[in-house]
Amino acid sequence: MISAILAHILLCAVAVAIAAAIAVPSALALAERPKFERPLSALLGALYTVPSLALLAVLVRFVGLGDTSVEIALVAYALYAIFRSTVVGIRAIPAEQREVAAALGLPAWRRRLRIELPLAMPAILSGLRIATLGSIALATLGGYVGGGGLGSIVFTGFALQNRTMLVEGALGVVALALLGEFVFRALEFRTQRL
Repeated sequence: MISAILAHILLCAVAVAIAAAIAVPSALALAERPKFERPLSALLGALYTVPSLALLAVLVRFVGLGDTSVEIALVAYALYAIFRSTVVGIRAIPAEQREVAAALGLPAWRRRLRIELPLAMPAILSGLRIATLGSIALATLGGYVGGGGLGSIVFTGFALQNRTMLVEGALGVVALALLGEFVFRALEFRTQRL
């Protein structure tokens, strides 16, 4: 059980980290360019609406069974929440604060990193929280396509009609989701107070 929990955490952490590494810089670059941001946002939103089992089935066909297919699906679903929350956070920065940052004479990229990114951090953390909780839930479906984590316990329990395994797997997922919620809420609270 412990190894399944650790595998589940690793699957989700890697997926959210990869999605954040793609979505946050993209959102920072495009937040003030609606001509480019809107189509990307629409594309990520459309990808987000694809049923998870359908996406996993397509990925298994091209990538094969196992964690790689699950990881790609988790990244795909995490991108939208992180991208949108970062864009919203950047756009919510008051014009006065932008003017003060511009008056300091900092280049645009430095203003974005040193002033706007910290101001948008509560919104970004909110997107990371949503992406993490979604990944914890979706990673469970990875057991259906040979992925590790708690999904393997759930689907094995389902196949064997073993209620104990089903309950253990489900409780593990719930515990991880509650832990993720607590951690990100604490981080959001901390950044809002700074």
